[in-house]
Amino acid sequence: MGLSEGEKEQFRKLGYVIRPGMLSPERAQAVAREIDRYVEVEPRFDGRNIHRYDQLCDLVVDPETLAITDDIMGGAAFTFHHCHAARHDPGLAGIAWHHDYEQVPQTNRKHVQLHVLHYLDGLNGTVGDLLLLPKSHRAVMRRDALSFIGEQEIPGTVVINDIPPGTVIFAHSALVHARRAQPGGGSRRRYFIDIAYMQDGVQWPSYGREGWRDTLEAMDQKLHMDDRPRLFDASTFFDIADAVGRMQGATGSLAMRLPEVEASARPVSGAIPIVQ
Repeated sequence: MGLSEGEKEQFRKLGYVIRPGMLSPERAQAVAREIDRYVEVEPRFDGRNIHRYDQLCDLVVDPETLAITDDIMGGAAFTFHHCHAARHDPGLAGIAWHHDYEQVPQTNRKHVQLHVLHYLDGLNGTVGDLLLLPKSHRAVMRRDALSFIGEQEIPGTVVINDIPPGTVIFAHSALVHARRAQPGGGSRRRYFIDIAYMQDGVQWPSYGREGWRDTLEAMDQKLHMDDRPRLFDASTFFDIADAVGRMQGATGSLAMRLPEVEASARPVSGAIPIVQ
């Protein structure tokens, strides 16, 4: 149910693993119907109220997803951070190159943040292509460092535009990626969900500035797992609003604002190391 040795090696080196058709057609359709419901009837899903949507919640605690995440985290505990879900219709705009690794400021990649990307209706090159830049999860950069390129291909780009429905992609959150717009093809839609998990060992930025503690508490009440007590643990995070406030107006090397320490922090042992 977890990763093969070959998949572990690919994740180390390239920063992603693809599981074609991981979700059954029935399950993918059930999740898509839930997304249709809030897109067309109840446009209130904003990530913070995920506990109200049973199909999305089931994806967060999906046994195969958690087993693969265990392998990527090297057995270290991890915490749910957020879930995004959307239906992308023909005419969807592109998104420039970026990464989604949560760190303020960006300084290292000692701990793993994982994005689990679900393509309920697959991809066929008609609504929006996924572009990946393999090995970029090794670099430390601003989220938007390559956004000036737009959504154009750059050397080394991997284009993902031909995957079957129910495909799930496990990607290191520091992997640089983009969405390339396509003109559309008939009634084909692009159902997209991403779920993020954070490796234990450091405090991570919260999801948004408001309501994130309430979301984690509600998720724990709904989905609590005795064998994974930290899956919805709010102590894993700090308030992003506080971090932004501390950095407001700061100039120069921020390291000089830190207290002196006797030894540097050590990375969590056992996690899939990033191969240089």
